[in-house]
Amino acid sequence: MKTSATARLLRSADSRLRLASLGKHFRIAVLTLVGIALIALLCTRLLALLPNHWFTPLTLLAVPAFALAASLAFLRRPAPAHVARAVDARAGTKELFLTAALIEQSPGEFRDIVLEQAEERAGQLSAAQLMPLRWMPGARDVLLAFAALYAAVLWLPQLDPFKMDAKRQEASKQEQRLAETKKITALRKEELKEKGTALSEQVDQALAKLDKTLKEVKPGERELNAKKLNEQAQDFSELWKKTTASLPKEVLEKAAQQFGDAQQRQEMKDLINKLKKGDSEGLKQAMEKLRQEMQKIAQQPEGADKREQLEKIAKQLGQMASQMREQLGDKGVNEALQRALEQMDMSKLKGLAKDALDGANESMKLGEDELKRLGEMFKDAQNLEDALKNLAAAKQLNEKGKLDGENAQQAGAKSPQDYEKLYKDLLAQMGEKGEGEGEGQGQGSGKSGNGKAGQNPGIGNGGTVGEDDTAKSDFKKEKDKVQLGAGKLLMEWKEEGVGETGQKASDYQQAIRNVKQGVSEAIRNEQVPPGYHSAIQKYFDRLPEKSAKQ
Repeated sequence: MKTSATARLLRSADSRLRLASLGKHFRIAVLTLVGIALIALLCTRLLALLPNHWFTPLTLLAVPAFALAASLAFLRRPAPAHVARAVDARAGTKELFLTAALIEQSPGEFRDIVLEQAEERAGQLSAAQLMPLRWMPGARDVLLAFAALYAAVLWLPQLDPFKMDAKRQEASKQEQRLAETKKITALRKEELKEKGTALSEQVDQALAKLDKTLKEVKPGERELNAKKLNEQAQDFSELWKKTTASLPKEVLEKAAQQFGDAQQRQEMKDLINKLKKGDSEGLKQAMEKLRQEMQKIAQQPEGADKREQLEKIAKQLGQMASQMREQLGDKGVNEALQRALEQMDMSKLKGLAKDALDGANESMKLGEDELKRLGEMFKDAQNLEDALKNLAAAKQLNEKGKLDGENAQQAGAKSPQDYEKLYKDLLAQMGEKGEGEGEGQGQGSGKSGNGKAGQNPGIGNGGTVGEDDTAKSDFKKEKDKVQLGAGKLLMEWKEEGVGETGQKASDYQQAIRNVKQGVSEAIRNEQVPPGYHSAIQKYFDRLPEKSAKQ
């Protein structure tokens, strides 16, 4: 159906009126928002009342976006009568188009005459000429206002007379640090789940294999037994190195020296000593008690009483962390407790209280897991050390042909402690009975006597037999070749003059190397208890191979 010229003119005029209204509202909205932004920026830069990161070149794009959204929200379509009246006003048609718009749907005597005149006049008019869109002045105002705001953001100096910006920056750093500590705790928990039991499983498997070996040995198979025991000793030595490498060195040295500190609280000291023996339950319960108390306090309303109770809990946790750091020195436990203390300190800040206490709660749970891990490692290390001692005792029994798996089966030995008791008793029995076997008989004029030369006492009769120094024998006078090493200075001889060079220095270096080699061999042959290996090796490694006068 063909559209009339009047309808086309009015529709075009309607669109232009709506665009003009949109532009007008957009201009007003931009100028208003720019004014508000400038006032806020002045408060931010000169008084630091608002965060400075709100105002950046990128965030300025929000001004035209909000202005456009507001303009569209307030835009209304004009009524047909308003459009027709605007056309009449611009064209000077004295309400011709208004009458045509109102009379078009109504029957009347002059209806056709009005519509015909409106059609004729509409064909002569153009909405673009009647209602031109003068956008240049509005665009100029918008651009100038936006440029002024942009320049203020770039060049207006930052002042902080009330130190409010410094406080906000500190709070932001604390918030970032809190998020970082919570992430570290979560990652460490996952790491413990993945790697926590791997080494303990290897130790259990090695102990089970050793138990089977010691119950299958037979006295008549000395060479085969020795081969098996040496293989087991090598495996246990490697496992012991792995286990103790994960333990803090300070703990091993203190344990070897029977560490004790009278100034520390005795109760806490006893719990730590139990942990060194593989029992972590006492320390875990003490930490769990503090954690539950902290949870109860966290649920209380904010106030001075809550802050006081949190300070008390933090002090107790700090004392526990300090003592465990001094007597244990384990990195995992120390870091978990330090994070918990740091997060409890962050709970004093407004807006971070809940998240900080939740983070401290998770860190303390991680601390309990770290203690459990540490206790298992101490237990594994002790079991490995006992197993190495049992292997050394088993080697001694095997050399005498007294290593029998039936003894272990009859005694019901399972743990390293059971084997330690069994082999200790067997070695004690051997010491009482001696090592030789046989019977001796002799005749003499003296009294009869019984002598213990071995497991079976010899019987002999005879008197005191004199010795003839002139009798020939195969006796040879020999000196035992022993290694000379560093020891106590017994005598010092000083001479004036220039000493011989070259050979003396070489002899000194060779003596030092021999001492070091002897120590390494002694450690490898298990003549030194494992708990002293690191301290002894460290001492001899520090011996210089060049003398001070060289």
